[in-house]
Amino acid sequence: MANLNILGIAAAALLTLFAPSVARADLEACGGLWLFGEQDCKFVPTETCTTSCEPVAMEESCAARLSIDCDTSCTATAEAGCTETCQTDCSTDCDVQQASATPPNSMGLCVSSCQQECNTTCDGVGAHGECRSTCAQNCGEKCDRAKCRDDDDDVECTPKCETSCQGSCWARASSECQISCQAEQYTVCKTELVDRCHEECEQTGGAIFCSGQFMNATDVQACADEIEAEFSIHVEVMLKVEAEADGDGVLGCNLGSCSVDRSGQGLGALLLTLGALGVSRRRRRRA
Repeated sequence: MANLNILGIAAAALLTLFAPSVARADLEACGGLWLFGEQDCKFVPTETCTTSCEPVAMEESCAARLSIDCDTSCTATAEAGCTETCQTDCSTDCDVQQASATPPNSMGLCVSSCQQECNTTCDGVGAHGECRSTCAQNCGEKCDRAKCRDDDDDVECTPKCETSCQGSCWARASSECQISCQAEQYTVCKTELVDRCHEECEQTGGAIFCSGQFMNATDVQACADEIEAEFSIHVEVMLKVEAEADGDGVLGCNLGSCSVDRSGQGLGALLLTLGALGVSRRRRRRA
């Protein structure tokens, strides 16, 4: 009996579109991380995927993971003095933008204010990338929990600023704790996610990276779908499966068809052919 060696080979064809600068998203299927601004997301196949699994590419996914762990100890809330000052500054900026063709929304106002604080906080910090990733993740989470929205452009500035300042001041109050707490765990987290990245590259045929950052996806296709829904960035993942029958022939499958280069493979090869063809067709319908 021939021993079948099933090889999963992933090839990606991708179309990348850039999101507007105010875009943001909480990508649950991609590991729960927040992405902001323009993003270049792509599916990287096995051939080049493993070389992309560097520790620096794990920073944003680690920030998403560690923020949950540190939430229990980082419980500071927005200070009254901060919200008062923030609302004054926010109203001035919002009034100017409100009359433009692209008025601001409360999420954009919150994140913008919060990220400016991140720039100041992380300036000069040795682990600058880790600090920025932690601070940005904290901004997204706190702005979201404060009920900031990205669809309230037409709402007057006063209520938008009240909401956005609640979120940005909350993030500001908790950022130092989050940065300190996560800094102690980044090394271990990066090591674990590098291993996870290699595993995903080898077992699923590739992984998704956005602007060089690994997406710690529970399901690669679900992550791609969520990126498209949130950012209008289309990452098309096409699967190619190849199966080898040692000594008795090769069964090759491409999108749309499968074939065996020798006869006599029997029922097992026939079922494998039909199964691979079914996978291919399902992938094409989902694209």
